This record gives sequence, structure tokens and C-alpha cells, in this order.
Amino acid sequence: MSIKTAVKDHFSYSPISRHLKNHFDYLHGFSGMKLVYQDETLLMRKFTVQDADKCAKLFKEVFSEYPWYDNWVSLEQARTYLIELIENPVFEGYVAYSGLKLVAVCFGHRRSWWMGKELFIDEFYVRNESQGNGIGTRMMGYIKKQLIEEDYTRLVLLTNNGIPAEEFYIKNGFYNNQDRTVMVKDL
Repeated sequence: MSIKTAVKDHFSYSPISRHLKNHFDYLHGFSGMKLVYQDETLLMRKFTVQDADKCAKLFKEVFSEYPWYDNWVSLEQARTYLIELIENPVFEGYVAYSGLKLVAVCFGHRRSWWMGKELFIDEFYVRNESQGNGIGTRMMGYIKKQLIEEDYTRLVLLTNNGIPAEEFYIKNGFYNNQDRTVMVKDL
């Protein structure tokens, strides 16, 4: 078996949680769960490798439906994408559970910007049937509190225009930076 085939098999056929158990602590120096918020309906905390498979399944569910309709052909495709985010040396992740059910996820990466430390949110998603119940707002509040304690100065993200997510972010204090635009070149 070639090295290329072995690496492909490693990423394609093993559960994401098993892969991350082997590498996550080394990459992130993280060895434990930090409980930050819990009430009678919701538990929010930092992401751990035990959350990985559930995060991938929820990601595919959320972004395959309205308003995104992304064509995530397989769970493996979504898992590969999330592994790429998680393995970033400056990865930050947060999860929210209602009972044993994962209801919200935030994956991002830290940036040392000239204006101060910021978190660039790569993915923020809430279970479709849980949207509109304040879970996303509570999760965003938790993340903001954590980042302020660590001397961060801002959150940055990209989203589509004219969809409920844009309204959600504006409601939560984000604004459209008119000095910036998103540039894309298809290859």
C-alpha cells in the first residue's frame, strides 16, 4: 500500500473522533473539557474530540437544507472539511447540547490582527428544528464572554446576503463592513 493510499484510508474510513484522539491534544495542547454554561435546558462548552462525529453529522444536516442547500454528497466529505478546520493550529471550537443532543456548533480560528486578537468564525450552525429558540444567541454570548476574558477584540465571519443567518448576526451585534468585499475566482 502506498503512503498516499494509507493516508487517504486513514482520513476516509476511520471515525473522525478516532483520528482526532490521536492528534488533537498535540495540535492544540487541550486536555479536558471546560464547562462554561449550564442551565436546565442547555450545556455549552469547548469542543472536544468526542464531539467530532456529531458535529460532522449535524453540519451535513444543517447545510444541506434551507436556506443553504449545499450539496454535501456524503458524510465523509463533510468530515474531511471539518477535520481541516479542527487541525488548524489556531482552531477554536465550541458546542452546545440540549440533553444528549448536539444543538449548536461554532468552529473558528484565532488571528493576531493589527487591531488586536480576533476570532474568525469559519462555521456557526444550529440544528434546524432548534433555530429561532435563542440557542444561537446564547451560544454567541458565551463565545463573546470567553473571548473578552482572553483579551480578544472582535469576531469576524462571512455569510450570505438576504438569508435568516444575516439577520441573526445583525441582531447579535455584527455589522456589514462596507470597506470589504469577498473576492472569488473559479478555477
